[in-house]
Amino acid sequence: MTTFPLVKGTRLRATKVDSCGKPVAGPRNRLVTAGFVTLGLTAVMRDAQDLTQDNAEGKVCFEDRTPPERRWYTPALELCNVNPGLITMFTGWENLLDESATPEVIGFRDQREIESDYGIALEVWTSGKSEDDCADPPTTDEILLETGSGRKYGYFLFAGTEWTLGDITIGATVATLTLTGRTIAMPHWGKGPYNVQADADGDAVRLLQPTTKKEHLTVFRTPIAPPDPTEGNQPVALATSTVFTGTNYYYGGPAGAAPIDVAPAQVA
Repeated sequence: MTTFPLVKGTRLRATKVDSCGKPVAGPRNRLVTAGFVTLGLTAVMRDAQDLTQDNAEGKVCFEDRTPPERRWYTPALELCNVNPGLITMFTGWENLLDESATPEVIGFRDQREIESDYGIALEVWTSGKSEDDCADPPTTDEILLETGSGRKYGYFLFAGTEWTLGDITIGATVATLTLTGRTIAMPHWGKGPYNVQADADGDAVRLLQPTTKKEHLTVFRTPIAPPDPTEGNQPVALATSTVFTGTNYYYGGPAGAAPIDVAPAQVA
């Protein structure tokens, strides 16, 4: 039975998506960072409703109750020492660039409107060790052919939109920035553009089960290590149709051809 120690957030990957969770290709639509302090998810519920009807005598003649439902989650992401390009990636705000030959993002300007047409898919890895990370003592030498450290990670996937920047306090303390949003279903993420799970041979592959309209949150334990932080700590290019080419189908192909199991590498 898998256990989940929710400690030590190791890495966070942000990917721009549309309102259905489809990854959006673009020059600054992907970033991996270790520069986050905390990530919280608060469920927003539709409360249960009591349904009763009294009879003419004033006694209950019918009684029932509707079940409560999860509407969405409110994610709160606290950031520390991150590139301002990450803020504009979430909010859709204007980038401010320097005047170098290859301009870099040095700041941002806010806007009144809240971005709701696009969102950000967030993948978070935790590194707490679980008692069941190591299987029972091996009985065959097949395990000698397996690669990797044997370590496993917690993996969290969700997408959020309507991101807003929280209060900013500047003083004689370490300042952090907080982004809050609202989660959405992401059926068009599918198996995803990255390799985050292991197949039966232990090799890194895309999601074994594609995302659907039902869930807002996917969580599992994986032996696949998180990616390294993006060099320069600023958003880089995300490719979709230019790397999922030929028979390397993202969703599928003619005559019911299956999507590819192993995602092609992304190049910054």
